[in-house]
Amino acid sequence: MFQKKKLVEVFGIGVGDSTPAYVDRGALDEKFRESLAASRHVSVHGGSKQGKTWLRKRSLNSDKSIVVQCTITSTAASVLEEALSQLGVRASLSRTETGTLGGHIDLTATASGKVGLPLLTKAAAELGLDMGITGERAVETQEQILGETVANLHWVAASINVSGKQLVLEDFHYLPEPEQKIFASWMKALGEYGCHVVIIGVWAQSHLLTYFNGDLDGRVDDIHLKWEDDELRTVLERGADALKIELTKALVDAIIADSYGNVGLVHRLAQNLLKLESVDNLAPGTVIDVSNKLTAARSAVADEMSGRFDTFASNFVGGMRRMPEGLVVYLHLLRAITASDDEKLVGQGVDSRDLLSSIDSDGIRLSDLTQALERIDRLQVKIEISPPVLTYHRPGKRVQLVDRSFLFYRRYGAQSWPWDEEEEIRNDLAGATPLDIFAD
Repeated sequence: MFQKKKLVEVFGIGVGDSTPAYVDRGALDEKFRESLAASRHVSVHGGSKQGKTWLRKRSLNSDKSIVVQCTITSTAASVLEEALSQLGVRASLSRTETGTLGGHIDLTATASGKVGLPLLTKAAAELGLDMGITGERAVETQEQILGETVANLHWVAASINVSGKQLVLEDFHYLPEPEQKIFASWMKALGEYGCHVVIIGVWAQSHLLTYFNGDLDGRVDDIHLKWEDDELRTVLERGADALKIELTKALVDAIIADSYGNVGLVHRLAQNLLKLESVDNLAPGTVIDVSNKLTAARSAVADEMSGRFDTFASNFVGGMRRMPEGLVVYLHLLRAITASDDEKLVGQGVDSRDLLSSIDSDGIRLSDLTQALERIDRLQVKIEISPPVLTYHRPGKRVQLVDRSFLFYRRYGAQSWPWDEEEEIRNDLAGATPLDIFAD
């Protein structure tokens, strides 16, 4: 009989993958491990707070991985630079005009470390090169390794391979889309050189990497994290068992209905509710049912979300005000999406033609709307919406919601949308502080 757990060990966003409420949904843990063992690229994606990082951490030890956090200023080359830096190898890499990788190694800095030089020497040996670190021989070897006559990705792959670690890119969605495409174009070569990458990010469509690079078809195992109600029910049941309490079916059903299929939201609601119930002080076997404390928990969670979604709406409108053109399209676009049915936003998303028909404004054409939609991901990056709330699925021409907690906030929060205010929204900041969503 296991000892009763504390609430902080069971429920909440920060509990980590060791929580007894963890559920291996759809046996994805085993699928992930099998993909790693089979030496294949892996793409783990889904909405915000759906357990992507938990899945990775449970199946891949930190000492066996090189984890690079992508940011809005990252490039495909800087990602590999950071990976090599974690191995003690100082390199300056860049993408050439033809899309290939170029650069040089700082042999002096690498040689000063305890790890980088032995690894670099071993990597060079894997490529059949005789590594030296002094005099002309060092320059010659450097040119051999990173020169135009050698497959630079081959050398990077060899360096990672000899480390015995797995390359993991977290928050891949923050890479600007052109850089995502470049990295996807490099992944085929990396795989052929025996270096397979785990890509983790927030996006709704499956096989995104194959969309960017058709040569990856059949080379990437795509894991889309989505939760069924029965799986979320198991999360709550296991958590209740660890806390030695019982949650009634009515309460479990209410929490699941509120979560919109988001496991992170299940954790937040359960944490807030059970904190109000003083669960750590309850006698074993206590039964907890629907009560006014659930209402209070909903309000507390919605209040926690207000900063994110109020900022999302105000920054979105603020960003539009800084755009030299297109204000009307973006304004109507966001207002129409915000008013869309739960079923559409939870499902396949909102079709662009349906959006156009719901926009009550003359002069907006489908081409205008499509152009705005194609920029919606980049716009959120530029106005620092992190993680993104919306994404545009180009092949399906649909706007998809990637943060389902937005639906919870819309239902229970005290939201105030900018377009509901009496003051007319104008792009009066475009002249003073223009927003270029394509600039780095």
